[in-house]
Amino acid sequence: MRTLYRARVEGFDNIPADGPAIISPNHRSFFDSPLVMAMTPRPVVFLGKAEYMDSRSTKFLFPAIGMVPIKRDVKRASMAALHTAASLLDDGRLVGIYPEGTRSRDGFLHRGHSGVAHLAVMTDAPIIPVGIVGTEHVQPIGSSLPKPFQQPVTIRFGEPIHPTNYRYGGSRKRRQRMLDDVMASIAAMTDQERSPDFASDEPPLIRGGSESVYRVTRHVARGLSWRHAAERAVFDGCTHYDDARVGEVSELRCRVSPTGDVEFETRISISTRFRPSDG
Repeated sequence: MRTLYRARVEGFDNIPADGPAIISPNHRSFFDSPLVMAMTPRPVVFLGKAEYMDSRSTKFLFPAIGMVPIKRDVKRASMAALHTAASLLDDGRLVGIYPEGTRSRDGFLHRGHSGVAHLAVMTDAPIIPVGIVGTEHVQPIGSSLPKPFQQPVTIRFGEPIHPTNYRYGGSRKRRQRMLDDVMASIAAMTDQERSPDFASDEPPLIRGGSESVYRVTRHVARGLSWRHAAERAVFDGCTHYDDARVGEVSELRCRVSPTGDVEFETRISISTRFRPSDG
């Protein structure tokens, strides 16, 4: 790794010599996992898609380097992944989880999922934020193999974030504050700009709290003003779904109708929870 990919490691001292910890890197390349596994001073276990076991090129390699396959197409797979990760931490292992859930395809550091914080609260294991720089040049998305002698790669282990330091407020707020600190630490160690959006609409392997029944929906409405249009868009979302958690106005438009009336249009993205009747 050090020779072929000119890998440099910083922050070794932030990895506990023993006991459990959650390794939480940013995710820009398929090469991130092998890099973390090779350069961390202790073995790291990543939970991965069981579909990797269907490929001849990865079915033997991934389990050999420490990946635990989880089926994502079965009911309650997220809970199974969460319990698997918790049992590994209870055994004193290092477990790798990407808080973004999947690779960033636009280069931004995307909004994190709360599963990593939920797991830390469950197990009292510290979270080690990890900033990775340069792997997107070694193995860009769509590339089948990593390319040696490209831009140097750097992996930085940040200071541990302990769940015991987040004792006040409700459980959701505690997890959110912890997650915010994890993502801020990762951003400080990388060259990535922050994005308020998730990296993918597909839910991650490990989700925390009630996040597993949430999804982002998008709504468009027109009104007498942009605020009125936004209120109607939110109402439309809440008519079909329960418990809208996050709202983001993604587009504003204003136009004059053939009758001369001014019409305002708002596009809004909200995180909503399925009703039981919606499956």
